[in-house]
Amino acid sequence: MIRLPRRSFLSALTGSGLALAGTALLSPSIAHADGIKGDDVKSALDELAKARANLKSLVAPFVQTRQIGLLATEVKSRGELTLVRPDKLRWELLPPDATTYWITASGVYFRSGSSGKATKAPAGAGAMSLVLGDIMTFMGGDLSTLSSRYDLTVPSRVGGITLVAVPKSPELKKALARLEIKTTPELWGMSRVTMDEASGDKSVIEFGKSERDTAVDPKKMEPPTG
Repeated sequence: MIRLPRRSFLSALTGSGLALAGTALLSPSIAHADGIKGDDVKSALDELAKARANLKSLVAPFVQTRQIGLLATEVKSRGELTLVRPDKLRWELLPPDATTYWITASGVYFRSGSSGKATKAPAGAGAMSLVLGDIMTFMGGDLSTLSSRYDLTVPSRVGGITLVAVPKSPELKKALARLEIKTTPELWGMSRVTMDEASGDKSVIEFGKSERDTAVDPKKMEPPTG
C-alpha cells in the first residue's frame, strides 16, 4: 500500500488504506427502521440516474472534518471537487494540505503540493484502487455496477436521498465500515458524505453550493505525469 498525506481525505492514519466507497443495489427483502423497504433502493437509484442523465460537469467546494480516534482530535481541510462525465474526477485539497487526486479511465493518480508530477497508484494498491473508482461511478456512472461489492439501503428521503453503503468485499472491509451519502434536494448534487473507517476514524465532508455544467478546462482533469 502506498502512503499518502495524513490529513488527506482519502488516506488512513495507520496506513490501512483509503476509505471511500460508492453505492450498490440491495436485496428487496431487507426492511429499515423508518419503513422504507429494500425494494425502494432501485427506485431511488432510478431517480438519481434520471436527475443526472444530462449532467456534463459538477464543481463543488467542500469542508472535511476528520475525527482521528487514536488522537482524540479533529483535522479540518477545505477543497474542491470537480467531476466531468463520463469518467473524470478531480479531488483537490487546498493549502496547507495541497494534495490533488485524479480518477480517470486510465487509473488513479495523486500529487502533493511539493511535487510537480502526479504519481499513478499501482494496481495492487488494495482498497484504494477500488474505492476511488467507485465514488466516481456513484457521482456520474451506473450505480448498479457496484452491487458485487456493496449493500445499499435508503434510510431517508428528507431533503434529498440518503444512501448507506456497506462493503461486501473483504478487501474493502479492511478500510471501510460504513458510508453515508446524502444528495441535494435536486438529486444531481452532493450535500454530505459521512465515512466510518474500519480503524474507528471518521470523516464528514460537507459540500457547498454545486455548479452544474460549468465549463472545465480539460487540462485541469489530466494528471501532470510528463
